[in-house]
Amino acid sequence: MQMTFSNMWREHRYLTKVAIVIFTIATSLSGQNLYNPRAVAMGGAFTAIPDGLFSVSSNPANLAFRPKYRSYLYLAGIDWQMTNNFFSLLSTAKYGGKDITADGAKLQQDFINDLPSDGWRMDYSMNLPLPILNFSVGNKAFTTNILYNTEYYISKPALDVIFANWEKGVEYQTDLRIDAMTAIEYAYSMGIPYDNLAFGFSIKYYQGLGYYGLDPDFSTGSIMVDTSTFTLTGTGDFLFRQSPSGKGVGVDLGISYQDKSGLDMGFSVQNIAGVIRWNDPSSSSKRGTAILEAMGEQVKSGVLKNTDLKLPFKGESYRYQFRLKSVAATELFKDDSSYSDFFYSKIDTIADDPRIFTTKLPLVFRFGVAQQMREDLLVALDFSTSFRDRFSFNQGWRISLGAEYTYLRRTPFRFGMAIGDVSGWEINLGSGLHLGFVHVDWAVGFHRGIWLHTTRGIHFSLGSYLTGKYKSNY
Repeated sequence: MQMTFSNMWREHRYLTKVAIVIFTIATSLSGQNLYNPRAVAMGGAFTAIPDGLFSVSSNPANLAFRPKYRSYLYLAGIDWQMTNNFFSLLSTAKYGGKDITADGAKLQQDFINDLPSDGWRMDYSMNLPLPILNFSVGNKAFTTNILYNTEYYISKPALDVIFANWEKGVEYQTDLRIDAMTAIEYAYSMGIPYDNLAFGFSIKYYQGLGYYGLDPDFSTGSIMVDTSTFTLTGTGDFLFRQSPSGKGVGVDLGISYQDKSGLDMGFSVQNIAGVIRWNDPSSSSKRGTAILEAMGEQVKSGVLKNTDLKLPFKGESYRYQFRLKSVAATELFKDDSSYSDFFYSKIDTIADDPRIFTTKLPLVFRFGVAQQMREDLLVALDFSTSFRDRFSFNQGWRISLGAEYTYLRRTPFRFGMAIGDVSGWEINLGSGLHLGFVHVDWAVGFHRGIWLHTTRGIHFSLGSYLTGKYKSNY
Protein backbone atom coordinates (compact mmCIF):
# COMPACT_ATOMS: atom_id res chain seq x y z
CA MET A 1 0.00 0.00 0.00
CA GLN A 2 2.85 2.38 0.75
CA MET A 3 4.27 1.83 -2.75
CA THR A 4 0.93 2.86 -4.23
CA PHE A 5 0.89 6.03 -2.16
CA SER A 6 4.46 6.67 -3.24
CA ASN A 7 3.41 6.55 -6.89
CA MET A 8 0.67 9.05 -6.17
CA TRP A 9 3.11 11.36 -4.37
CA ARG A 10 5.47 11.39 -7.34
CA GLU A 11 2.68 12.96 -9.41
CA HIS A 12 2.38 15.82 -6.91
CA ARG A 13 5.77 15.79 -5.17
CA TYR A 14 5.42 19.32 -3.88
CA LEU A 15 2.98 18.06 -1.22
CA THR A 16 5.63 15.97 0.46
CA LYS A 17 8.15 18.79 0.04
CA VAL A 18 5.84 21.10 1.95
CA ALA A 19 5.65 18.65 4.85
CA ILE A 20 9.43 18.14 4.96
CA VAL A 21 10.10 21.88 4.75
CA ILE A 22 7.72 22.52 7.64
CA PHE A 23 9.79 20.14 9.73
CA THR A 24 13.25 21.28 8.71
CA ILE A 25 12.66 24.98 9.44
CA ALA A 26 12.74 23.98 13.09
CA THR A 27 16.48 23.48 12.83
CA SER A 28 17.09 26.99 11.49
CA LEU A 29 14.87 28.98 13.69
CA SER A 30 9.04 30.51 22.23
CA GLY A 31 6.66 34.62 23.59
CA GLN A 32 5.49 35.30 27.06
CA ASN A 33 8.58 33.89 28.79
CA LEU A 34 10.43 37.17 29.32
CA TYR A 35 13.61 35.59 30.60
CA ASN A 36 16.78 37.47 31.41
CA PRO A 37 20.22 35.83 31.15
CA ARG A 38 20.47 35.06 34.86
CA ALA A 39 17.12 33.27 34.85
CA VAL A 40 17.92 31.32 31.68
CA ALA A 41 21.31 30.20 33.02
CA MET A 42 19.62 28.84 36.17
CA GLY A 43 17.08 26.85 34.16
CA GLY A 44 14.21 29.17 35.13
CA ALA A 45 14.65 28.54 38.87
CA PHE A 46 14.17 32.23 39.56
CA THR A 47 10.82 32.94 41.25
CA ALA A 48 12.31 33.42 44.72
CA ILE A 49 15.45 35.39 43.83
CA PRO A 50 14.91 38.11 41.16
CA ASP A 51 16.38 41.50 41.91
CA GLY A 52 15.21 44.98 40.89
CA LEU A 53 14.21 45.29 37.23
CA PHE A 54 14.46 41.53 36.69
CA SER A 55 11.64 40.86 39.14
CA VAL A 56 9.05 42.03 36.63
CA SER A 57 8.90 38.90 34.45
CA SER A 58 9.32 36.44 37.35
CA ASN A 59 7.87 37.78 40.61
CA PRO A 60 7.07 41.50 40.98
CA ALA A 61 6.85 41.12 44.78
CA ASN A 62 10.66 41.04 44.95
CA LEU A 63 10.70 44.71 43.97
CA ALA A 64 9.66 45.39 47.58
CA PHE A 65 12.91 44.05 49.02
CA ARG A 66 15.99 46.21 48.94
CA PRO A 67 17.83 45.17 45.76
CA LYS A 68 21.57 44.95 45.43
CA TYR A 69 21.51 48.21 43.48
CA ARG A 70 19.13 51.13 43.92
CA SER A 71 18.44 51.46 40.18
CA TYR A 72 18.74 49.37 37.02
CA LEU A 73 18.69 50.71 33.45
CA TYR A 74 18.60 48.21 30.62
CA LEU A 75 20.81 49.17 27.67
CA ALA A 76 20.36 46.40 25.13
CA GLY A 77 19.69 42.70 24.95
CA ILE A 78 17.92 39.83 23.27
CA ASP A 79 16.22 36.63 24.38
CA TRP A 80 16.00 34.11 21.53
CA GLN A 81 14.60 30.60 21.70
CA MET A 82 13.70 27.86 19.27
CA THR A 83 12.64 24.37 20.19
CA ASN A 84 10.90 21.35 18.69
CA ASN A 85 10.34 17.76 19.72
CA PHE A 86 11.63 15.93 16.64
CA PHE A 87 14.31 17.49 14.46
CA SER A 88 17.99 17.97 15.27
CA LEU A 89 20.98 18.52 13.02
CA LEU A 90 21.50 14.76 13.08
CA SER A 91 17.96 13.91 11.92
CA THR A 92 18.03 16.75 9.40
CA ALA A 93 21.09 15.21 7.79
CA LYS A 94 19.21 11.90 7.63
CA TYR A 95 15.88 13.14 6.22
CA GLY A 96 16.26 16.73 5.03
CA GLY A 97 16.16 17.38 1.28
CA LYS A 98 15.68 13.70 0.41
CA ASP A 99 12.90 11.82 -1.37
CA ILE A 100 11.79 9.58 1.49
CA THR A 101 9.57 7.58 -0.89
CA ALA A 102 12.52 6.29 -2.94
CA ASP A 103 13.96 2.76 -2.75
CA GLY A 104 10.78 1.11 -1.60
CA ALA A 105 9.98 3.89 0.89
CA LYS A 106 12.38 2.46 3.48
CA LEU A 107 13.45 5.93 4.58
CA GLN A 108 9.78 6.89 4.77
CA GLN A 109 9.10 4.08 7.24
CA ASP A 110 12.08 5.10 9.37
CA PHE A 111 10.73 8.65 9.36
CA ILE A 112 7.29 7.47 10.48
CA ASN A 113 8.77 5.34 13.27
CA ASP A 114 10.76 8.31 14.56
CA LEU A 115 7.82 10.72 14.67
CA PRO A 116 6.79 11.73 18.24
CA SER A 117 3.64 9.98 19.49
CA ASP A 118 2.13 13.25 20.75
CA GLY A 119 2.59 15.03 17.42
CA TRP A 120 5.21 17.46 16.20
CA ARG A 121 5.53 20.94 17.68
CA MET A 122 7.90 23.79 16.95
CA ASP A 123 8.10 27.02 18.97
CA TYR A 124 10.18 30.05 18.13
CA SER A 125 10.30 33.29 20.08
CA MET A 126 12.33 36.44 20.32
CA ASN A 127 12.02 39.10 23.02
CA LEU A 128 13.71 42.47 22.63
CA PRO A 129 13.76 44.79 25.65
CA LEU A 130 13.77 48.33 24.28
CA PRO A 131 16.84 50.38 25.32
CA ILE A 132 16.30 53.00 28.03
CA LEU A 133 12.59 52.05 28.34
CA ASN A 134 13.34 49.25 30.81
CA PHE A 135 14.32 50.52 34.24
CA SER A 136 13.62 50.22 37.96
CA VAL A 137 14.16 52.59 40.88
CA GLY A 138 13.58 51.36 44.41
CA ASN A 139 10.38 49.31 44.52
CA LYS A 140 8.99 50.42 41.13
CA ALA A 141 9.75 49.40 37.55
CA PHE A 142 8.65 50.24 34.03
CA THR A 143 9.41 47.85 31.17
CA THR A 144 8.84 47.82 27.42
CA ASN A 145 9.46 44.66 25.38
CA ILE A 146 8.89 43.67 21.77
CA LEU A 147 7.53 40.10 21.65
CA TYR A 148 7.61 37.81 18.65
CA ASN A 149 6.31 34.25 18.80
CA THR A 150 5.63 31.55 16.22
CA GLU A 151 4.20 28.10 16.93
CA TYR A 152 3.37 25.16 14.65
CA TYR A 153 1.73 21.92 15.76
CA ILE A 154 0.72 18.85 13.72
CA SER A 155 -1.01 16.01 15.56
CA LYS A 156 0.24 12.43 15.19
CA PRO A 157 -2.90 11.34 13.28
CA ALA A 158 -2.36 14.22 10.85
CA LEU A 159 1.27 13.15 10.42
CA ASP A 160 0.11 9.62 9.68
CA VAL A 161 -2.16 10.97 6.96
CA ILE A 162 0.60 13.12 5.44
CA PHE A 163 3.08 10.26 5.31
CA ALA A 164 0.61 7.49 4.43
CA ASN A 165 0.84 5.54 7.66
CA TRP A 166 -2.82 4.51 7.52
CA GLU A 167 -4.75 1.63 9.05
CA LYS A 168 -8.20 0.38 8.22
CA GLY A 169 -11.04 1.38 10.55
CA VAL A 170 -9.15 4.21 12.21
CA GLU A 171 -10.43 7.79 12.15
CA TYR A 172 -7.56 10.27 11.89
CA GLN A 173 -8.22 13.67 13.44
CA THR A 174 -6.15 16.15 11.44
CA ASP A 175 -5.55 18.61 14.25
CA LEU A 176 -3.32 21.52 13.30
CA ARG A 177 -2.24 24.60 15.21
CA ILE A 178 -0.57 27.71 13.84
CA ASP A 179 0.04 30.85 15.88
CA ALA A 180 2.26 33.83 15.17
CA MET A 181 2.19 37.13 17.01
CA THR A 182 4.17 40.35 17.24
CA ALA A 183 3.31 42.78 20.03
CA ILE A 184 4.78 45.41 22.33
CA GLU A 185 4.30 44.81 26.03
CA TYR A 186 4.29 47.79 28.40
CA ALA A 187 4.32 47.00 32.12
CA TYR A 188 4.24 49.04 35.31
CA SER A 189 5.28 47.06 38.38
CA MET A 190 5.47 47.73 42.11
CA GLY A 191 6.43 45.79 45.22
CA ILE A 192 4.89 46.47 48.65
CA PRO A 193 6.87 45.33 51.73
CA TYR A 194 5.46 44.04 55.01
CA ASP A 195 8.28 42.93 57.33
CA ASN A 196 9.80 39.82 55.75
CA LEU A 197 6.79 39.43 53.49
CA ALA A 198 6.16 41.32 50.26
CA PHE A 199 3.38 41.67 47.71
CA GLY A 200 3.76 42.87 44.15
CA PHE A 201 1.91 43.41 40.90
CA SER A 202 2.48 44.20 37.25
CA ILE A 203 -0.14 45.88 35.10
CA LYS A 204 0.50 45.14 31.43
CA TYR A 205 -0.79 46.64 28.22
CA TYR A 206 -0.25 44.92 24.87
CA GLN A 207 -0.05 46.76 21.57
CA GLY A 208 -0.65 44.12 18.94
CA LEU A 209 1.34 44.68 15.74
CA GLY A 210 0.51 41.53 13.80
CA TYR A 211 -1.09 38.11 14.12
CA TYR A 212 -1.85 35.14 11.89
CA GLY A 213 -3.03 31.64 12.77
CA LEU A 214 -5.68 28.97 12.64
CA ASP A 215 -8.71 29.77 14.76
CA PRO A 216 -8.93 26.84 17.24
CA ASP A 217 -12.72 27.26 17.61
CA PHE A 218 -13.42 26.78 13.90
CA SER A 219 -10.67 24.50 12.58
CA THR A 220 -11.15 20.74 12.49
CA GLY A 221 -10.85 17.80 10.13
CA SER A 222 -10.79 14.00 9.95
CA ILE A 223 -9.99 11.22 7.48
CA MET A 224 -11.00 7.57 7.83
CA VAL A 225 -10.33 4.29 6.03
CA ASP A 226 -13.46 2.11 6.10
CA THR A 227 -12.75 -1.34 7.56
CA SER A 228 -14.90 -3.51 5.33
CA THR A 229 -14.71 -1.85 1.90
CA PHE A 230 -11.36 -0.07 2.31
CA THR A 231 -12.91 3.22 1.26
CA LEU A 232 -11.49 6.65 2.07
CA THR A 233 -13.76 9.34 3.51
CA GLY A 234 -13.01 12.65 5.16
CA THR A 235 -13.90 16.31 5.66
CA GLY A 236 -12.15 19.39 6.96
CA ASP A 237 -12.92 23.03 7.68
CA PHE A 238 -10.15 25.46 8.72
CA LEU A 239 -10.26 29.21 9.35
CA PHE A 240 -6.96 31.05 8.89
CA ARG A 241 -7.11 34.54 10.41
CA GLN A 242 -4.87 37.57 10.17
CA SER A 243 -4.85 40.99 11.77
CA PRO A 244 -2.45 43.95 11.66
CA SER A 245 -3.55 45.51 14.95
CA GLY A 246 -4.79 44.62 18.40
CA LYS A 247 -5.05 45.68 22.02
CA GLY A 248 -4.75 43.69 25.21
CA VAL A 249 -4.21 43.72 28.94
CA GLY A 250 -2.88 41.41 31.61
CA VAL A 251 -1.96 41.34 35.30
CA ASP A 252 0.79 39.56 37.22
CA LEU A 253 0.64 39.08 41.01
CA GLY A 254 3.36 37.89 43.34
CA ILE A 255 4.18 37.09 46.97
CA SER A 256 7.68 36.74 48.41
CA TYR A 257 9.14 35.82 51.77
CA GLN A 258 12.75 36.27 52.85
CA ASP A 259 14.00 34.62 56.03
CA LYS A 260 16.98 35.91 57.96
CA SER A 261 18.58 32.49 57.66
CA GLY A 262 18.95 32.99 53.89
CA LEU A 263 15.89 30.97 52.83
CA ASP A 264 13.76 32.77 50.23
CA MET A 265 10.35 31.73 48.88
CA GLY A 266 8.26 33.19 46.11
CA PHE A 267 4.90 32.61 44.42
CA SER A 268 3.53 34.37 41.36
CA VAL A 269 0.60 34.17 38.96
CA GLN A 270 1.17 35.53 35.47
CA ASN A 271 -1.19 36.66 32.72
CA ILE A 272 -4.33 36.95 34.86
CA ALA A 273 -7.13 37.88 32.44
CA GLY A 274 -4.43 38.15 29.78
CA VAL A 275 -6.01 38.57 26.36
CA ILE A 276 -5.36 40.45 23.12
CA ARG A 277 -8.28 41.59 20.95
CA TRP A 278 -7.36 41.60 17.26
CA ASN A 279 -8.97 43.65 14.49
CA ASP A 280 -9.35 46.33 17.13
CA PRO A 281 -8.03 49.50 15.41
CA SER A 282 -5.33 51.47 17.17
CA SER A 283 -2.64 54.02 16.41
CA SER A 284 -0.36 51.14 15.36
CA SER A 285 -2.67 49.79 12.62
CA LYS A 286 -0.63 51.09 9.67
CA ARG A 287 2.64 50.04 11.27
CA GLY A 288 1.11 46.65 12.02
CA THR A 289 0.25 46.06 8.36
CA ALA A 290 3.92 46.34 7.42
CA ILE A 291 4.92 44.04 10.29
CA LEU A 292 2.28 41.46 9.33
CA GLU A 293 3.62 41.44 5.76
CA ALA A 294 7.15 40.94 7.11
CA MET A 295 5.93 38.03 9.24
CA GLY A 296 4.29 36.54 6.15
CA GLU A 297 7.45 36.86 4.08
CA GLN A 298 9.29 34.73 6.62
CA VAL A 299 6.66 32.02 6.21
CA LYS A 300 6.61 32.20 2.39
CA SER A 301 10.39 32.02 2.18
CA GLY A 302 10.34 28.91 4.37
CA VAL A 303 7.20 26.84 4.87
CA LEU A 304 5.43 27.78 1.62
CA LYS A 305 8.50 28.33 -0.55
CA ASN A 306 7.90 25.24 -2.68
CA THR A 307 4.17 25.73 -3.19
CA ASP A 308 2.08 27.88 -5.50
CA LEU A 309 -0.09 29.13 -2.64
CA LYS A 310 0.04 32.94 -2.58
CA LEU A 311 -0.93 34.65 0.66
CA PRO A 312 -0.58 38.45 0.70
CA PHE A 313 -0.61 38.73 4.52
CA LYS A 314 -2.49 42.04 4.51
CA GLY A 315 -5.17 41.19 7.05
CA GLU A 316 -7.42 38.87 5.04
CA SER A 317 -9.00 35.77 6.53
CA TYR A 318 -9.19 32.49 4.64
CA ARG A 319 -11.59 29.61 5.05
CA TYR A 320 -10.29 26.33 3.66
CA GLN A 321 -12.63 23.36 3.24
CA PHE A 322 -11.96 19.90 1.85
CA ARG A 323 -13.99 16.77 1.26
CA LEU A 324 -12.55 13.36 0.50
CA LYS A 325 -15.17 11.45 -1.46
CA SER A 326 -15.92 7.82 -0.70
CA VAL A 327 -13.56 6.13 -3.12
CA ALA A 328 -12.98 2.39 -3.38
CA ALA A 329 -9.41 1.14 -3.33
CA THR A 330 -9.62 -0.17 -6.91
CA GLU A 331 -10.32 3.37 -8.14
CA LEU A 332 -7.92 5.14 -5.78
CA PHE A 333 -4.90 3.05 -6.69
CA LYS A 334 -5.23 3.18 -10.46
CA ASP A 335 -2.02 4.35 -12.13
CA ASP A 336 -3.86 7.11 -14.00
CA SER A 337 -5.71 8.38 -10.92
CA SER A 338 -5.18 11.94 -9.67
CA TYR A 339 -6.14 13.83 -6.56
CA SER A 340 -8.87 15.74 -8.40
CA ASP A 341 -10.73 12.47 -8.94
CA PHE A 342 -11.51 12.05 -5.26
CA PHE A 343 -10.38 15.17 -3.45
CA TYR A 344 -12.45 18.38 -3.43
CA SER A 345 -11.28 21.59 -1.80
CA LYS A 346 -11.90 25.33 -1.92
CA ILE A 347 -10.53 28.49 -0.36
CA ASP A 348 -12.75 31.47 0.40
CA THR A 349 -11.07 34.82 0.96
CA ILE A 350 -12.61 37.15 3.53
CA ALA A 351 -11.09 40.54 2.72
CA ASP A 352 -11.02 43.21 5.42
CA ASP A 353 -12.59 40.85 7.93
CA PRO A 354 -14.11 43.22 10.54
CA ARG A 355 -14.82 40.61 13.18
CA ILE A 356 -12.92 41.04 16.44
CA PHE A 357 -11.29 37.85 17.71
CA THR A 358 -9.14 37.22 20.75
CA THR A 359 -6.02 35.29 21.67
CA LYS A 360 -5.78 34.29 25.32
CA LEU A 361 -2.38 34.41 26.96
CA PRO A 362 -1.51 31.32 29.01
CA LEU A 363 -2.15 31.56 32.75
CA VAL A 364 1.04 30.52 34.57
CA PHE A 365 1.63 29.62 38.24
CA ARG A 366 5.17 29.69 39.66
CA PHE A 367 6.51 28.67 43.04
CA GLY A 368 10.16 28.80 44.01
CA VAL A 369 12.50 28.39 46.96
CA ALA A 370 16.15 29.41 47.24
CA GLN A 371 18.83 28.97 49.86
CA GLN A 372 22.08 30.86 50.28
CA MET A 373 24.20 27.81 51.08
CA ARG A 374 27.24 29.96 51.79
CA GLU A 375 28.36 33.44 50.89
CA ASP A 376 29.36 32.54 47.34
CA LEU A 377 26.84 29.76 46.54
CA LEU A 378 23.10 30.16 45.89
CA VAL A 379 20.82 27.20 45.06
CA ALA A 380 17.23 27.58 43.78
CA LEU A 381 14.34 25.24 42.96
CA ASP A 382 11.21 26.15 40.98
CA PHE A 383 7.88 24.52 40.12
CA SER A 384 5.68 26.05 37.44
CA THR A 385 2.61 25.06 35.48
CA SER A 386 0.48 26.44 32.67
CA PHE A 387 -3.08 25.64 31.64
CA ARG A 388 -2.86 26.22 27.90
CA ASP A 389 -0.76 24.84 25.03
CA ARG A 390 0.03 28.13 23.36
CA PHE A 391 2.71 30.78 22.90
CA SER A 392 5.69 28.70 24.08
CA PHE A 393 3.84 27.15 27.01
CA ASN A 394 2.67 23.61 27.50
CA GLN A 395 0.02 22.24 29.84
CA GLY A 396 1.64 20.45 32.74
CA TRP A 397 4.37 20.89 35.32
CA ARG A 398 7.91 22.09 34.86
CA ILE A 399 10.65 21.58 37.47
CA SER A 400 13.79 23.73 37.45
CA LEU A 401 16.97 23.55 39.51
CA GLY A 402 19.70 26.17 39.38
CA ALA A 403 22.86 27.33 41.12
CA GLU A 404 24.92 30.52 41.11
CA TYR A 405 28.57 30.51 42.16
CA THR A 406 30.11 33.94 42.83
CA TYR A 407 33.63 33.15 44.02
CA LEU A 408 34.73 35.64 41.35
CA ARG A 409 32.22 38.42 41.99
CA ARG A 410 32.81 40.16 38.68
CA THR A 411 32.30 36.95 36.69
CA PRO A 412 29.59 34.80 38.32
CA PHE A 413 29.07 31.26 37.04
CA ARG A 414 25.52 29.92 36.74
CA PHE A 415 24.17 26.47 35.94
CA GLY A 416 20.69 25.03 35.67
CA MET A 417 18.53 22.17 34.43
CA ALA A 418 14.80 21.73 33.89
CA ILE A 419 12.26 19.05 32.97
CA GLY A 420 8.88 19.72 31.38
CA ASP A 421 7.13 22.36 29.25
CA VAL A 422 7.80 22.76 25.52
CA SER A 423 11.56 22.25 25.87
CA GLY A 424 11.15 18.73 27.28
CA TRP A 425 14.36 18.68 29.28
CA GLU A 426 17.22 21.14 29.11
CA ILE A 427 20.68 21.97 30.39
CA ASN A 428 21.69 25.62 30.87
CA LEU A 429 24.77 27.60 31.75
CA GLY A 430 25.85 31.21 31.75
CA SER A 431 28.05 33.88 33.20
CA GLY A 432 28.62 37.61 33.13
CA LEU A 433 31.06 40.47 33.41
CA HIS A 434 30.37 43.12 36.06
CA LEU A 435 32.65 46.14 35.86
CA GLY A 436 31.53 48.91 38.17
CA PHE A 437 28.10 50.14 37.11
CA VAL A 438 28.30 48.37 33.71
CA HIS A 439 27.02 44.78 33.67
CA VAL A 440 26.80 42.22 30.85
CA ASP A 441 25.20 38.78 31.33
CA TRP A 442 24.74 35.88 28.94
CA ALA A 443 23.24 32.40 29.00
CA VAL A 444 22.63 29.45 26.69
CA GLY A 445 20.37 26.42 27.05
CA PHE A 446 20.19 23.12 25.12
CA HIS A 447 16.90 21.22 24.74
CA ARG A 448 16.55 17.44 24.53
CA GLY A 449 20.25 16.97 23.89
CA ILE A 450 23.58 18.24 25.19
CA TRP A 451 25.55 18.08 21.94
CA LEU A 452 25.14 20.55 19.10
CA HIS A 453 24.21 17.88 16.55
CA THR A 454 21.65 16.13 18.83
CA THR A 455 19.96 19.07 20.56
CA ARG A 456 16.42 19.80 19.38
CA GLY A 457 16.30 23.33 20.62
CA ILE A 458 18.42 26.18 21.88
CA HIS A 459 17.84 29.18 24.13
CA PHE A 460 20.17 32.17 24.01
CA SER A 461 19.94 35.27 26.18
CA LEU A 462 22.19 38.33 26.31
CA GLY A 463 21.70 41.53 28.28
CA SER A 464 23.60 44.67 29.24
CA TYR A 465 22.51 47.17 31.85
CA LEU A 466 23.66 49.96 34.14
CA THR A 467 23.29 49.99 37.92
CA GLY A 468 23.05 52.84 40.38
CA LYS A 469 24.44 52.79 43.90
CA TYR A 470 22.48 53.65 47.01
CA LYS A 471 23.01 57.05 48.53
CA SER A 472 24.44 57.02 52.02
CA ASN A 473 21.21 58.37 53.53
CA TYR A 474 18.90 55.91 51.75
